[in-house]
Amino acid sequence: MKKVWIFFLVLVIAAFSGCTDNDEVPDNGRNGSKPTPVPVYTQAFPVPEPSTVYVEIKGTMFTPLELNITNGTTVRWTNMDSGIYVLNVSGFQSPPLNKRGTWNFTFNKTGIYEYNSSSHPSMKHGRIVVE
Repeated sequence: MKKVWIFFLVLVIAAFSGCTDNDEVPDNGRNGSKPTPVPVYTQAFPVPEPSTVYVEIKGTMFTPLELNITNGTTVRWTNMDSGIYVLNVSGFQSPPLNKRGTWNFTFNKTGIYEYNSSSHPSMKHGRIVVE
């Protein structure tokens, strides 16, 4: 009976040792040889400019508070709070934004734009610099 278990154990070890292929282990320069080069993919994913950037309203704060964007960029505000927010941006006003509500505004002129929430007047104002 002992011989059967030893034979079975040898058979299992032999089966598992055949599952790994260690014939070619990369040297990676440890023995003075040059490491195998890794292919580098240089094709970039094109992102059209201008684009859309995002501002979250969370914890009665705008995040990020200040943006530097290029002319023609759209800013999308998203209300993550449970309260309702109405945004004022350079003479334009958003509709009331409920939780998860969004509003977009495209900045087509260079300048500095301050924005705030008329429904939360004590909230720190945001700022957008359009170049």
